[in-house]
Amino acid sequence: MNKKETIFVHLPGYRDPELVPTIKDALANAKYPKCIHFGICRQYHPEDGFDNLDEFRKDKRFHIMDVLYTEAQGLPWARAQINEKLMTDQDYILQLDSHHRFAKDWDVTLIEMHNQREKQGYKPILAAYLPLYTPFNDPTGRTMEPWQQHFVCFYPHGTIFIRPGLLTGWQDMTEAPFSRFLSGHFCFARTEWAREIKHDPDIYFSGEEINLTVRSYTHGYDMFHPHKLVVWHSTMREERDGMLKWDDDAKRGVAWWAKQDYARKKIRTLFRAEENLDIDLTGYDLGTVRTLADYETYAGVNFKTKSVQKYTLDNFYPPTSLDSPWSKSFYHLVTVHRNELPGDDYTSILIAFDDENGIGVHSRTIEGHELQNFLNNNGPIHFEAYFDYFDKEPKRMVAWAVSKERGWAERIEHKI
Repeated sequence: MNKKETIFVHLPGYRDPELVPTIKDALANAKYPKCIHFGICRQYHPEDGFDNLDEFRKDKRFHIMDVLYTEAQGLPWARAQINEKLMTDQDYILQLDSHHRFAKDWDVTLIEMHNQREKQGYKPILAAYLPLYTPFNDPTGRTMEPWQQHFVCFYPHGTIFIRPGLLTGWQDMTEAPFSRFLSGHFCFARTEWAREIKHDPDIYFSGEEINLTVRSYTHGYDMFHPHKLVVWHSTMREERDGMLKWDDDAKRGVAWWAKQDYARKKIRTLFRAEENLDIDLTGYDLGTVRTLADYETYAGVNFKTKSVQKYTLDNFYPPTSLDSPWSKSFYHLVTVHRNELPGDDYTSILIAFDDENGIGVHSRTIEGHELQNFLNNNGPIHFEAYFDYFDKEPKRMVAWAVSKERGWAERIEHKI
């Protein structure tokens, strides 16, 4: 790493107690802290106090935008403010959230990993769901294996459910492996990427990652998972319960879900899954270096049919094998109320998905703590069911209770 090379650390913090610790840890563990610049969109509540940045304001490395929480408009909007208003002439961008911890010499490690692939002719973006740290049990609670991103299923509204998984074989890797997806909370690239692939402020939250992924790929960028432990991430949900953006919007009567619906419609239009003449993609459309079909072939997915290749489901690294069979992706929000299954001596409840001929496609059993909550009237059975099928299409959901005295007992059936 050239000591003069600078990194722009991109931090959109929404009422986050970890914002200041993240900044301090990044500086403490950088080999060249004077080369680390920060772009911070601090979305604050006047009564919080924990995200006060006064100690950094006179430091020329810090570019800070303060936004009252009632004026904030969602995560991609905050990211857009940082890249378009705060970034100056830095060499690299490290796009994060605002709750992270850093390995020693993380700055050098990221630049070396990036440049190794760049010298091979790629336009690399390092990206992944990062391994976890726990703010109240750190560093003991850190996950000490790098992660990658796994395809799970298509949501009915057209985006993809992506979740973390182990970066298989990382111990023997000598370079960063290819990735299918970008991550919202960790991307490292030349700042050229952040200038060219702008964050769409119409996206409220969900869909941000797959939007950036496909647009970046079609603009000629190449995605890689970091194969070394460099940065950790915390979801910070318990500490911030009730004070996230959608919590605050709901308290104020803001229809944030309508913003989500519009964003998803825009993403379906971007992926040519449907035509919406009222959607304007100017400035946020696909690139011309590669096509949408090129990305679908590379990743092993099809947005219009909501299909995925087995190679992708098996979490092999891209590009995807062309002869891998295709399956359809299924998602259903299961809800079973107590009055539908009123017995009091159930030992388990089968939740099954059948095709039109009553042949089972997928199933799972409700038992243990989940069953007791249901029997004690603490709430309905409520969960996301997702799986992929190759031939038999799910047409109905069946909930069938097993009674201690009667065996197979009450049964309900919902059409899908």
